[in-house]
Order: sequence, then C-alpha cells, then structure tokens
Amino acid sequence: MPSYSLTNEKLLQVVAQNDEIYSKRGSMIAYKGSFNFARAHLIGGSIQQAAMRAVTREGLQLMSATGSGEIYYAHLGKFITIISLNGETMYVESDSVIAFDKRLRADTMFLGNQGIQGLIRGATAGQGLFTTTLSGRGELAIISDGNAIALDVTSDRTLFVDPNAYIGHKGQLTSTTVFDVSWKNLIGQGSGESFQLKFTGTGTVYIQASER
Repeated sequence: MPSYSLTNEKLLQVVAQNDEIYSKRGSMIAYKGSFNFARAHLIGGSIQQAAMRAVTREGLQLMSATGSGEIYYAHLGKFITIISLNGETMYVESDSVIAFDKRLRADTMFLGNQGIQGLIRGATAGQGLFTTTLSGRGELAIISDGNAIALDVTSDRTLFVDPNAYIGHKGQLTSTTVFDVSWKNLIGQGSGESFQLKFTGTGTVYIQASER
C-alpha cells in the first residue's frame, strides 16, 4: 500500500512497495529505487465522452510509475494537500490532481448530466464540459495556489464559493449555481461576484486563496 507524505508544503513523497502510482504528467522530479515509468490514460465514461475529451483536451494527463522505492512530485512551485477518501467520491478539476494510485477509481463526469446547472457550473469554474472523479478508499494529492482550504458543509449550514477559487469537493453534497445580478452589478457598482457555487448537504469543499 503506497504511503503519502509531504517533505514540505510544495513537495510530495510517495513510498511504494510493488505499487503503481499515477501522477500529473511531468510532475515527477526525483526518485529512489526501481520504477518503470509510462504514459497512462484515464479510462472511464462512454465512448462518446472519450471522444469529446479528446477533442476538447479535457481530462487527466497522467504518467504511471510501477515499482518499489520513493518518488518525489512537485508542480510549478504550487502547494500540495493530501486528501484521504473512505469510500467517498472526490469531484475535482483535472489540473488540480498531482498524484493518486490504483486504490482509487478515476473517471470523468459529463457536467451536462447534471442539467444546465452543471454546464453553467463548469463554465463559471473553468472546468469545461467534464470534471474528474476519484472514488474508493485511499489517498490523493492535489495542488493549489497557496495552501488548500477545507471548508466543512453541514445540513444546517450552506456554503457559497467563488467559482474561480473552487478546487473540488467530497461527501454527500449538491452544488448549484447562484446568480447575483442586481441593478448594482449592471451599472458597475456591484461586488463583481455575479456567480457563486452553492453547496448543500454534508461534506467538504476545497478552495484556494486565489482566483484563476
């Protein structure tokens, strides 16, 4: 079973024993031990969805490392956060995933399956037509501008998030897009935050202290 730890806030160490690790292509910066490296492709969704991902160039661009030893990952000096899943599903932008392993099932979800709200959420959050899902029991690592901030959502507390700060979420959450268009927005005196993502239910939402 792979072991994930942070050497520092921008460097991920994964210790493997005859394991297969998937990572963002180009993020491996050093390793000790014996590994075989190869390109890997996210498998999941329908043939039509796979064709649409190919055309739009959306989805995970992965490299696999199979073997034993220690691997170090980093990407453009971004901060790294390790997230544990206990039979849950993580919904996350593909660009924010830096590493995971075969304990988690990777897939893509067409946001159109969530109706017009899903398509609007993808557009406002910069996700495009698809979002990446990782589900199962294990760890994954994400990257962000500054330390990722985990905000808990409970049944009695709704969370609103700027789409440009959103990274991903897990748990039993429902997300919708809220439009805040008033006469102040129209004449240029509003806050500038005309769209928010509204999360209800129980779970955790991850954001970054930066807007893309």
